[in-house]
Amino acid sequence: MRFRTTPHLLAFFVAAAIAFAHHSSVMFDRDSEITMKATVKEFFFINPHCSVTVTVAGDDGKAVDWSFEAASVQGMVRAGWRKSTIKPGDSITIVGHPLRSGDHGAQLVRVILADGTTLKSSEGGNY
Repeated sequence: MRFRTTPHLLAFFVAAAIAFAHHSSVMFDRDSEITMKATVKEFFFINPHCSVTVTVAGDDGKAVDWSFEAASVQGMVRAGWRKSTIKPGDSITIVGHPLRSGDHGAQLVRVILADGTTLKSSEGGNY
């Protein structure tokens, strides 16, 4: 008996494998949170994940950039985000689950804007 695979079935399994690998959050320490006052350097409101790069004062007082991985555009829109919510130069307080490696990166949990508005990264589990 010969096994025959359709292109659609093969495409499904490839997409499923990529999605599973992509949505792993094992690199983040979900048992820890970091909070920092920061200045927005970049905000990318694009899929598959939005991202925020901020500049903070390091322990030595020098500027250090941190990268925060956020949810998808759809998840962030449901949480109240828009492309114009933050822009370079804005002062924010940012909270995230840090990278286990100790590098300057984290998974975004929430942002507190200068006016006190708090926005979660997502209104769903779409990491």
